[in-house]
Parts: sequence; structure tokens; C-alpha cells
Amino acid sequence: MPYLVNKFNLASPRWPVFSRILAATFGGYALATASSLFISQLLLNVVGKYQAIHIGLMLTFIVYACAAMWVFSVESASKAWMGLIKLTLFFTVTAWLLMQFTGANS
Repeated sequence: MPYLVNKFNLASPRWPVFSRILAATFGGYALATASSLFISQLLLNVVGKYQAIHIGLMLTFIVYACAAMWVFSVESASKAWMGLIKLTLFFTVTAWLLMQFTGANS
């Protein structure tokens, strides 16, 4: 590991910023996609299939923007990654449970 620290200069303050940029881009996208699935499943029986999908997709833009801003406001890049991973898993598992128990997966 010391070889990599010297070779790539991992002690540089540029790496945490680069990690946050990746978290905002890819982690935010994953969170937005999972939240879209969750919102669509949540609203499926209330407003209908196509409206639920459209509402979920429209709210995804807000989730993605908030996630990107939040990533840069947290203390460290690792906390940002862990927060995004936890929320993405929560939305994914909850959407899957909604699909299973409401029978709304068709």
C-alpha cells in the first residue's frame, strides 16, 4: 500500500474531491433510479401505472440534484459514499417489498 500512496500520490487533497465527484455522478444516479422505482411503486395503486411512472421520473431530478449537493456538504468522501449506498439499498429493498406485497409488479 505505501507504494500506491507514493506512486499515485493518494495523500493529495485531489483524491477526496475526485471521489466526491464520482459519488455525486454515479452514486447520485443510482440513488435517483432507486427512488424513482420506490415512488412509482408507492403511487401505482393511487394514480395509475403511467402517471406513477411519470411522477417518479420527475421527482428523480430533485433527488439527483439534492444528492449531488449533499455529497459535497458531508465531512468526508467515505461518509458520502456510505450515505448514498445506504439510501440506495433502502429504496431498492423497499420498492422490491412493495412489488411483492402489493402485487404491483406487472
